Order: sequence, then C-alpha cells, then structure tokens
Amino acid sequence: MALIKIDHIFMKQNLGTQDEVMHFLAAQGVLLGISSDQTAVYHKFLAREEEGTTGMMDGFAIPHAKDQSIEEAAVVIVQLTNKIDWKSLDGEGTEFVIALFIPDSEAGTTHLKLLSQVARLLMQKEVTNHLKQAQSPAEIAEILNGKLVEN
Repeated sequence: MALIKIDHIFMKQNLGTQDEVMHFLAAQGVLLGISSDQTAVYHKFLAREEEGTTGMMDGFAIPHAKDQSIEEAAVVIVQLTNKIDWKSLDGEGTEFVIALFIPDSEAGTTHLKLLSQVARLLMQKEVTNHLKQAQSPAEIAEILNGKLVEN
C-alpha cells in the first residue's frame, strides 16, 4: 500500500495564512476519514507550531498532529498558489505543505520515522525541484512513494 495517496494531495490551493492551512488540513483529515475530530487536530497542529516552526527550507513545511482521534498514520499534502509566511528556517515563504497525521498510539515510532524520512527527502534539491514541478497529484505521489519506506 502506498504511503502517499493521490486523494490526499491538494494542488493549487488558494490559502493565504498558516492558520487557514491548519484549518484546511484539519477539515480534510475528517473528510478523508483520517480523523474524527477536526477541532482537536487543528489545535494539535497549532500546539506543535508553538513548540517551534515546522517550516523547513526552500518553500516546504512539515506540520504534524498527534491525537487520539486519528485512526491511522496518514500524510496530506497541500500545494499553495502563493507563498505564505510559516516562520521557515530560511526566512522564505512556504508553498508546499506535507502534513503528518499520527495516532497517539504511534507517537514515538511511526511519527519519528515518517518525520525523519520526509525531512531528509526535503534536503535533497532533486526531490524538492521535482515536487515543485509536478503537474498532478499522481506525479507528487509517485515521487514521494518512490522515496519513502513504509514501516
């Protein structure tokens, strides 16, 4: 089974702030059957950002939420139409959000493994360039599924 699902990828989203992205992610989490509690997941995303930014480099962010309402680990990807401020490590705007949804029961295992894999991938210029040039959710899924290793 592929870790990155095509229907979990949202391209060309016109969201103007980090808060709008967090609300969008929490809402999609419920619509996709990943979570049963939109409000709880939204607050988990916010709480994680308060610990330190999940804005990486080169226009990418990896927000993550761990909550008991999350049924199974999932990844939701949002490509934005415009860069937004995410307090990224390089001070640049964010245009590509790779959100991790993690059940509380897997917080120390799946969460850390998935987060480190995604973070390592985003350090590779070849991967980030391919993601930014992708024209479809299928292309994004193919790029990431070819590089990410399941449990």
